[in-house]
Amino acid sequence: MAENNNLSTNMSVLRHQDDHITNQMWEGNKRVLQSRRHSIWILKYTDLIDPRVRMLIDQAGFGHVLKVDNMKINHLMVTTLCERWRIETHTFHMPLGETTVTLEDVSLQLGVPIDDEPLTSGSSGNLLKLCQELLGDIPPENMFTGNQIKLSWLNTRFRELPNDVNLGTIVQYARAHILILICSMLMPVLTCLYRALDHSTKFQQDNIGGCMLLLQCWRERDSHVSLQKYNQSRMTRLLVALRSP
Repeated sequence: MAENNNLSTNMSVLRHQDDHITNQMWEGNKRVLQSRRHSIWILKYTDLIDPRVRMLIDQAGFGHVLKVDNMKINHLMVTTLCERWRIETHTFHMPLGETTVTLEDVSLQLGVPIDDEPLTSGSSGNLLKLCQELLGDIPPENMFTGNQIKLSWLNTRFRELPNDVNLGTIVQYARAHILILICSMLMPVLTCLYRALDHSTKFQQDNIGGCMLLLQCWRERDSHVSLQKYNQSRMTRLLVALRSP
């Protein structure tokens, strides 16, 4: 393996270095990761969402999520970040120090509230009855994974609102669309992102899941903050040097 002066002198700290992408990079091998993105109907065709359904989604506080899919992913930037990710610490090792995506960033970048009580509940009860009551339909048996409904069924079943529907059906479509947004974009954002970054450090991995929109927005914001800190540090050192006898 080629020599690299950026590695820690104590290699016992880097327990996963043998499988890390940097080993291949030092040998001249390269790759560009492609992001895995679900083909979500409501994100591709937001203009076809019925205004009455859209109003309920907005009132529930999820309207802004419909806008984020319009952003293009910078695959080169994502690949570069993954090359600096360390599984041992779940941080990016940058020239100016270590940094990482936090729960606060999830709130700032995606508008997801993090200060209220967590939304949790037991899985007891009649799931089929609950689906019929809240969604107006029951998924086929093969569309369940344990007590979870597969995203593919929701994505296929709930698209354009049919004509001549009552208020109950409008509410059910709004619930289904919100479920799709939560499952595909928001839950659990940080855990999935960390796991995806861990997998991305393997050279044989050619794609990456997780919320790349969060990662990209975070990096653009973090780079500005890091640059400001760097400039402030340089100015401080310059002032100290000028004042020195």
